[in-house]
Amino acid sequence: MKIYRLLPLFLSLFLVTFSYSQETEVDVRTKIINYSESQLLTEASMYTQDGFLFFAEILTDKLITFKPESSNYNYRKGFLVLQIRKNHTEAIPYLEKAVKKTSANYDMYSTKELSAPTDAFFHLATCYHLNEDIAKAEENYTKFIETSKQKSELIPVAKLRLKQCAEAKVQMGAPVSVYLRNVGSSINSEYPEYSPVVSLDGSALYFTSRRPWSNGETELYKDEMINQYPEDVYVSYMDFDSTWTSPTRLEFCTPMRNEATLAVSSDERKIYLYQDTTGNGDIYYTDFYHAKFQEITKLEIDGVNTDDWETHCMMSHDKKMLLFVSDRKGGFGGRDIYMMTNKGDGNWSAPVNLGPGINGPNDEDAPFISIDNKTLYFSSNGANSIGGFDIFYSSLNDDGTWSDAKNLGYPFNSTNDDIFYTTTIDGLKGYMTSFRGDGYGEKDIYEIHNDYLGVNNIAVLRGLIKTVDDKPIPEDFAFSVKLICLDCEDQGNARLVFPRLRDGIFMTALEPCKTYRLEYMNASDNKIMHEDGFTTDCTEEYQEIYKELLLDVDSRTIIVPEDPEPEVGPDFPELEFMHYFTYNKNELSTSSGDLKKFVQGVEKQLSEGRENITISIYSSASNVPTSTYKTNQNLAHIRAENMKKELLKYFEGKEALKGKIDIIVGSELVQGPTYEKDAGNLDKYKPYQYVGLKTN
Repeated sequence: MKIYRLLPLFLSLFLVTFSYSQETEVDVRTKIINYSESQLLTEASMYTQDGFLFFAEILTDKLITFKPESSNYNYRKGFLVLQIRKNHTEAIPYLEKAVKKTSANYDMYSTKELSAPTDAFFHLATCYHLNEDIAKAEENYTKFIETSKQKSELIPVAKLRLKQCAEAKVQMGAPVSVYLRNVGSSINSEYPEYSPVVSLDGSALYFTSRRPWSNGETELYKDEMINQYPEDVYVSYMDFDSTWTSPTRLEFCTPMRNEATLAVSSDERKIYLYQDTTGNGDIYYTDFYHAKFQEITKLEIDGVNTDDWETHCMMSHDKKMLLFVSDRKGGFGGRDIYMMTNKGDGNWSAPVNLGPGINGPNDEDAPFISIDNKTLYFSSNGANSIGGFDIFYSSLNDDGTWSDAKNLGYPFNSTNDDIFYTTTIDGLKGYMTSFRGDGYGEKDIYEIHNDYLGVNNIAVLRGLIKTVDDKPIPEDFAFSVKLICLDCEDQGNARLVFPRLRDGIFMTALEPCKTYRLEYMNASDNKIMHEDGFTTDCTEEYQEIYKELLLDVDSRTIIVPEDPEPEVGPDFPELEFMHYFTYNKNELSTSSGDLKKFVQGVEKQLSEGRENITISIYSSASNVPTSTYKTNQNLAHIRAENMKKELLKYFEGKEALKGKIDIIVGSELVQGPTYEKDAGNLDKYKPYQYVGLKTN
């Protein structure tokens, strides 16, 4: 996915362009055997200028064996590592050698040249910046500006980065409270994974990966310039134990073509994609029918795709807004976010730039609008970022303008690229792409929880269509939910909502303090199968309306169960459990101790008439470092997940309890006093190493 264009950093040093499109890795490795140092230097330089960075690195590795301490050769290696794999930690040792000897009159073709160009300070500063070593980053950006030629295209970039460093110190000095974790090896791999799109209820995760196909079909189509496989789109589903299933590659993917996820419709029947085979890059889509996603089609909404670069789009959940990204002329900088509105007659308005409160002189990308159709998340790499792309948010004002964008803060954002943020229905959990220390590859997908970005002043209709004998909803049966607001400003303007074909779930946004009529439709013959209605509460707090119906597929009728008379039962007390761990411990058993008493208490209440119980898990790790589990946040997560698996094993093994117990993870914290190399002080840290349970 062409998200980042290569800056003319090292490449601007070279004057002659050659084509190596017919060469292979074997050809390049043969040159290592047969070529002299001078020939290898020339070839490596030309490969770099022509964009074949993978080939250039192969030859550079050989050049370093001739002169291991050469600032010139170490500079080349550090630059290539940073450009190809974005691995700043691997690049730092090479660039630290490079800056020991620099020259403004660098001769890139001479084997006698032992100096690096002054650009080495810029790249080393970039590495320190990505590594959150802000002081060293500022020092080296400043050295680069002072020592480089004033015509260097990198000077404006370095000045921007210094502004980002200043912003980083502010944001890192006042971190926001979030829980962030790598989603793990079930989704992330040694290859890049990015552009996650989570379903509204969090049950499905669509994403892009550059992993190879298991049958070897993609081997012939690797990008030799950067040594990466083509992009493909995958989906993973949340299993019953809150783990992600093994991802499935979607049907429209081909081994020779790039396809990358952008957005997924609420009913998961349409996926928007980025594809670059036609030139600069355009927006495509695919629809789900005949039990699979079909071949991708270019989006034919006038004003979206042009001869310029369109990288991203998203349709609002009410289908009234289309947001997309383009670098077309007339914007505020590089890539800008544009909006089109649905006229209601099948046509769309002309694109409108979202303005300087959102778009700046650099790049904006990856817009996502939440269920309220008013909260916009996007990424920007401008002066208000703390480094690379950061995630920002903006709100739609009553007059149709957007509020000035705000940075979501640290550690929500890192000094590396943080991009492609999408959220679940309530806004409190999201997924994004980032490159962090606990990653598996160049880019990984992360899950992030917060307690301050929840949507407000919004109601949500969440429904479930069950079928007799669990038959699938047939595609030729155009079952839909017609939603009509009886007292909204656009009174009588009906909206059709379709259930997901995989499980019958449907969701859409509502206005608070309004009365709605629901018509369950067989849209193929415009027949109303059942009618219902409700009024949303007059509150600014987030609220959900839940509806559940039974569909007889054969007779194509709705079966409405009679509401049972409410029964008055005993007042059951809530149950609690708490266990404090010693260092790094994380497992308990329901077969003994207080945990055994807790599960027996749950079982007893259910046997005495309590209909269902929700068990909330909350876990914690102290600030004592753990090498075994990499991070304390990971240790807290493992404690919660181990407890959840133990409870599931106990309750799912009892037939009489199935379906009566919900187990959720409420919080996973890292807390307590600052570590002072006193891990043996058990009284100090033990109160913050626990797992707890509470029923409700």
